Amino acid sequence: MANRRDAEPSPLRAGAVHTGLSLLVFGGIAGALGAAIILMGDPSEASPKQTLALFDTHDSAAPPLKTRLKTNIATASLAIETPDYSDADGSGDLPDFGPDLGVESPDDMLVAAADAAPVGEGDADTAGVRINGKLVKPGESYGDVTSIVSLDRAPIAGMTERLNGMTLPRISPDGRAPADAYARPFINPGNKPVVAIVVGGLGINATHTKSAIDELPPEVTLSFAPDATSLQTWINRARAAGHEVLIETPMEAYDYGRMKMHPLTLLASENEARNQARLERILSRSTGYFGLINSQGSKIGDDDAAMKPVLKAVSDRGLAFIDDGSLDAGNMQQLSGEAGLRYVRADSAIDAKLSAEDISSEFMELESQALEHGAALGAGYAFPITIEMVKTWTASLEQKGIVLAPASALAAKSAKAENPADDTVRTGSLEPAPVNPHG
Repeated sequence: MANRRDAEPSPLRAGAVHTGLSLLVFGGIAGALGAAIILMGDPSEASPKQTLALFDTHDSAAPPLKTRLKTNIATASLAIETPDYSDADGSGDLPDFGPDLGVESPDDMLVAAADAAPVGEGDADTAGVRINGKLVKPGESYGDVTSIVSLDRAPIAGMTERLNGMTLPRISPDGRAPADAYARPFINPGNKPVVAIVVGGLGINATHTKSAIDELPPEVTLSFAPDATSLQTWINRARAAGHEVLIETPMEAYDYGRMKMHPLTLLASENEARNQARLERILSRSTGYFGLINSQGSKIGDDDAAMKPVLKAVSDRGLAFIDDGSLDAGNMQQLSGEAGLRYVRADSAIDAKLSAEDISSEFMELESQALEHGAALGAGYAFPITIEMVKTWTASLEQKGIVLAPASALAAKSAKAENPADDTVRTGSLEPAPVNPHG
């Protein structure tokens, strides 16, 4: 008969038993400690207690008003209900109680609606707020301190002709040239140094184009790409805002890199008739421009045989030519003189490097050029940083003794090389352009 063998204990069962015993022991100890605290504890030794309420049971203090609306509580209702709608010049404009639109104001000039100082009191040189670089003093409106005039809508009668099914600019029968008729009027009675800025590449990006038209001072000249969508609409809008305009003319460069050449590019290797036809197609795209500005062109600019007919055609139509700085200065000065062309060359490409530091450096160079030689011209493109920095910089020119001028004011009509060494700056168009002062 075999001996009986006891079965080995189960690990699972042993673990469960041990766990139960542990919980029982530690639970008993914790319960005993809790009971001892309740029975033997001293309430006076407990930490402070705090009661939290879901709702306030008393009236809270009135919240402080914003600084620009700071007023006396006792007169607040009167200040809001009975505002003073009169102003110093009797224009009857209502005060603006709307939201803050980004107008800059010195901290010490924050004025309360109820306790504002009467018009005429305080420092007349510093009182007011600055809007888009213009100081608006108490009793003045923004329109009172700006000189924006809308230029007449193009085309002006007598300034165009029909040729080969195209509408092209021309000198009118009474002798007016588009370079005069479509230029922004400019006067400089104090004979101060002047700077001009051309912002180009417009009409391609609607957002940037709108920003340039609406935000830049009207003295800034705007140039548009010839194949821009709704080109004439943009030009009309720019002129309505007071900007004179240029048309960008693609010209052959030595190296295009990966860029595709524009189909209407004026070529050094092309014959005169072909380039003439391309130029006329560019000119026919719109109207209302006072001149052309080159888009590249270093190669054709070095070829006198190709460039002379182009400049002669531009001059014969009474247009000006603005060199963005990429053409040979000496050669272009000579050729424009021979053609009797209104010509000026940019002294600086303001945004060749797209950084605030580099653009500021170019602005300083333009200021130095203007102070030393009487005038300076800068050219750039409608990048957001360029638009913003041009807007800020131009607002500072007046206090530096420099006048912002349209580019047409620097485009002097060249004599036929009577004195090529004469670099005297001539500012102002030959005749004032017609304007709509109520525009």
